Amino acid sequence: MTFSTLATRLRTVFSFDLRSLALFRVMLALVVLADLALRSLDLRTFYTDAGVLPRADLLEIGHRWHWSFHVASGELWWQVVLFVVAALFALALLVGYRTRLASIGTFLMVASLLNRNPLVLQGGDQLLGVICFWAMFLPLGARRSVDAALRPEKRDRPNQPLHPPEGLQPYFSIATIAITFQVLYLYTFTALMKTGDAWITRFDAAYYAVSLQHFATPIGTWFATFPAWLLKGATLFVLVVEFTAPLLVLLPFLWPRLRLLGLALLASLHVAFGLMLHIGLFPLIDLTSLALLLPGATWTWLLARRHAAGTRREQIVIHYDRDCGFCLKTCLILRELLLLPDRLVIRPAQDDATIGALLERENSWVVTDADDRPRLHWHAMAFLFRESPLFRPLGWLMSLPPFVALGNAVYGQVQRYRYRLSEFTARTLAWRTMRLRPTITGSLLAAFFFYVVTAYNVVGLPQVRGQKPPLVDHAARMTRLDQHWNMFAPYPLTLSSYALVPGVLRNEEQVDLMPLTSSKADWTAPESFYGLYDGYRWRKYLGRVDSHENNAVRRAYGDWLCRSWNTPTRTRETQLATLEVHFVKYRTNTEGAPKARSSRMAWRHWCFAEFAPKKS
Repeated sequence: MTFSTLATRLRTVFSFDLRSLALFRVMLALVVLADLALRSLDLRTFYTDAGVLPRADLLEIGHRWHWSFHVASGELWWQVVLFVVAALFALALLVGYRTRLASIGTFLMVASLLNRNPLVLQGGDQLLGVICFWAMFLPLGARRSVDAALRPEKRDRPNQPLHPPEGLQPYFSIATIAITFQVLYLYTFTALMKTGDAWITRFDAAYYAVSLQHFATPIGTWFATFPAWLLKGATLFVLVVEFTAPLLVLLPFLWPRLRLLGLALLASLHVAFGLMLHIGLFPLIDLTSLALLLPGATWTWLLARRHAAGTRREQIVIHYDRDCGFCLKTCLILRELLLLPDRLVIRPAQDDATIGALLERENSWVVTDADDRPRLHWHAMAFLFRESPLFRPLGWLMSLPPFVALGNAVYGQVQRYRYRLSEFTARTLAWRTMRLRPTITGSLLAAFFFYVVTAYNVVGLPQVRGQKPPLVDHAARMTRLDQHWNMFAPYPLTLSSYALVPGVLRNEEQVDLMPLTSSKADWTAPESFYGLYDGYRWRKYLGRVDSHENNAVRRAYGDWLCRSWNTPTRTRETQLATLEVHFVKYRTNTEGAPKARSSRMAWRHWCFAEFAPKKS
């Protein structure tokens, strides 16, 4: 093999297909929106000064290089505003509108949110921040986006074929090299960190993981009953995949078969983890990062199957009013976002005398199918959705009589204000040139941060235990690239736990401040402890209350419990006076014996100074 051939193959390995970038963009936006929705359920509790981590306490436990817009105010309204802004950026990213700006805004809002409360973060949050950062270096709007629809060349030649053609759409830069390694670092470094006996000697790690009563799903609990040899095999499978699949992804030989095999193996881990463990969005975030690495051959194969099954779809013609300023833009955007074939023709209705007369008479755009049957008004929109490979169910829903009536009313209003809409979209949906070549500045930054993440991961290995250079540490923390992939490493958790928070009122009545648990002697914990938490972020938070080295975490939690109970409407006698935070733990064993139970008090708190311990 010549050097030139090897260089070409390596370039192929580190190139991203533009359609894979489009898939990644959509998945990333949906994950961010889902994350915002889940976090909003505890918005006041986790992100305001009235919650479990006021800004004053955050200053004690947070890192000084972790910045956050969310710290500008501790009021609820400010957090709501920032959540809405983050959602708007994510929605813009979803449809590919001003994609570069949307990706920058999404990263800034996600990083700011992660830094506001580190006590509720898990590995998936680290990965989300990392991929949001690297997304800024990629042309995510090059395909299937509003930006792609509004390229200036589409204004005069809306049916011009793509160049390069569908079967060959690679994007290569220093950033793609860095991002490829970044995605694979998660697996390589977490495998290198798994040095405990349960991973490399006894192979009991899978059994310990699915035996965690506060982690395991019903499927995981069922899997724990499987024969020991099968669970040991699962442990070995995880290790083998984490070590070998990244190599399969990177090999330039037998391309793209080995790449697809490696991605399938990695995806199988995430599917299994998601089915067996309550780890929130982590598996979906992982799958989002893997979408970047899908080779172009995947899309070529899918398009070939789609072309063979749907040639009639390519014969659809969308006829628009040439005199309508935003109509062409709307048609182009629909073709892009509905995943309709690029061969689908868009032309002025006035080019066809019959169609032009129909448009004038009905005051409507016209969509004709392969049989030249015209569809008008809302029926035309519903028809296009039905022809979309992704939105077909929505198209059938849009065809139902109630939605047709509503849709026609909306369409009538659009027609009524079409000229104002043309003026508005001339600014908001302007024709924009798309740059697909990496810039020198972007390449230099990508190279620098590639060094940062590599050094940060290597120095973080237990086999190295080095001191991070200040430049690396500060740059990583400022950009949320401070990553440590130690999931269930160096050894898996062996303790299942839940919290007990008994309190005493002024009138000496005892109460339980954790509604789902009880300190009463006759209370029995259920088989699954996950139901004793209000979701996986609460489980993560209470785990930090138990284990964090800084008492400010426990003090802030106690203060929040006092505030939550002692509302202004509560009488003085029924005010909460003192409380204790206990953690009950059950240790997993591989001998089949009952789990040993232990309990410890992590914190004692008083709500009023008069109940503080008297100094001797």
